Amino acid sequence: MKIGEENFIRELINKNPKALEYIINTYGNLVYKIVYSILNENHHETEECMDDVFVSVWSNIVSFKKDKGNFKNWIACIAKYKAIDYSRKSNFNDNVENLDDYNLTAEVNIEGEIISKENRKEILNLVNSMKEVDREIFIRRYFLDEDIEFISQKVNMNRANVDNRLSRGRKFLKEKFDFFKKEVI
Repeated sequence: MKIGEENFIRELINKNPKALEYIINTYGNLVYKIVYSILNENHHETEECMDDVFVSVWSNIVSFKKDKGNFKNWIACIAKYKAIDYSRKSNFNDNVENLDDYNLTAEVNIEGEIISKENRKEILNLVNSMKEVDREIFIRRYFLDEDIEFISQKVNMNRANVDNRLSRGRKFLKEKFDFFKKEVI
């Protein structure tokens, strides 16, 4: 039996493989252009998507209604939406990161966390024990992250004095903190 424009739909419904061959030959270029344009010219995905389009036509030919439109528009819609689905899957897979690339070991150390909190408290106590002007400079620089020039204007000192006070403050904290750590151990 010869498959043509007048009988290919009926033959597809009857699952005649020659009818599938006919639509591939007749509408293959149309399907290719639609899929290729949506998939950003990815040749491998285009071929795979085209195969899915023809499998969908083969499987769902009974849903084609001749009175609602022609076959060319129907297959073009299938091609368009299949290609969009492929594009979404491809974009999703590009955004998913491989968890094997990350070290997911739990590095929470309760003892370390407690010691860290205690250390912060001790540092704050040491900062509070500084002279008032030194404490203000130290807090503005290291806790509020203010610029040294700005700090020198606020405390009415030149930059060199502010730098010296910061240096002495760091040295004071280091000595006191090291002493505190040795005392605990």
